[in-house]
Amino acid sequence: MRYKKNIWAVTLYPCMALMALSQAADSIKLNVKPGLWEVSSVGQASGVPPIPEDTLAKMTPEQRARFQAAMQATMSNASKPRLFKNCITPEKIAQGFDVQPNQSASCQRTVTSISSSEFKVSSVCSGPDGGTTMEMHLQATGSEQVSGTVHVVVSRGGKTMTVDNNIHGKWLSSDCGNVTGVQMEP
Repeated sequence: MRYKKNIWAVTLYPCMALMALSQAADSIKLNVKPGLWEVSSVGQASGVPPIPEDTLAKMTPEQRARFQAAMQATMSNASKPRLFKNCITPEKIAQGFDVQPNQSASCQRTVTSISSSEFKVSSVCSGPDGGTTMEMHLQATGSEQVSGTVHVVVSRGGKTMTVDNNIHGKWLSSDCGNVTGVQMEP
């Protein structure tokens, strides 16, 4: 289901935040080491999942009940701590990362601040049925520690959901082992 996938994407923005650790603006980059990073994320979600009524109306009562239960579980799980690992390669650092790699033409992304110790970015995506805004602020306290926040607001069909995450990352090793991208920890 498209909307469940979008809700999960919102709750997983912290994963994308780590990918943005080395986003380049001209030649300035956040000073982080390449290699294996471990990131913890704790967040909270509030509001109503932005699922249009016409989508819900097309479901049987049983499908709708299961779908709504799944969405409530996703909202509840947003406050549970998450741990994941990410391999940040030298190539990724050299090329920079896009916070929203599948971003469409309807999105406007703005890096508002970047230095060797700080990275701020905002993104606004709009469409005929609503939009999404995201603000991220990361700070590197040395090349092996990162902390930050991600604030996301999704609005569709007159419904709005907000997700806020606090992120803490630490560099583990120059060798990523078998981790090639983002790997959620159990």
